[in-house]
Amino acid sequence: PASSPTPTASTKGLLSPLKYKVSLKGQYQKTNYYCVPASSSMSLSTFGVKVSQSTLAKKMKTTASGGTKGKYAIPVVNTYLKSKGYKVTSTTDADGNALVLMDRVSTQVGELHKAPVLAVWMEQLPWNKGKVKGSKVGHAIIAYGYDKLANTITVYDPWKPTGGSHTINASTLAKVLQPGGNMYYISKR
Repeated sequence: PASSPTPTASTKGLLSPLKYKVSLKGQYQKTNYYCVPASSSMSLSTFGVKVSQSTLAKKMKTTASGGTKGKYAIPVVNTYLKSKGYKVTSTTDADGNALVLMDRVSTQVGELHKAPVLAVWMEQLPWNKGKVKGSKVGHAIIAYGYDKLANTITVYDPWKPTGGSHTINASTLAKVLQPGGNMYYISKR
């Protein structure tokens, strides 16, 4: 009997469809500083986990002055994913690199059917140009779709004034990712 090929590092991402979109019910963040809890709640919903932004914000030590730190957010998300057989880690290699970003998103969305959280600079998102004061304003959105041929990624931004669903070029998105931890990389435990 013929054995089916096992994906290896060299075939990773090649098994994902050319385009795919995860079914998602979008959420707007309840406060101006709940972007990580809102994005995490939406991401967790793609695993069948229903948890409110408020619950996540408490567990993630979210504050009005400091928002949510990744060092608190990721362990909280992982407590919900453990029983599902998944975990998230923070990756740093997609910032400025559209090819790596598309590979990661297509693997997460197209193969695992999950929506990863992305850490971006809020004021640099095309739909926020001129609408957000400040520089290097940390923000969280999620990726839930992509089209490899068009080189686009579909994201959901939970910030109500300009948020909702947006389709953005992968290289534009890669340029606005925060360095030093810009994506919840989802993997099997």
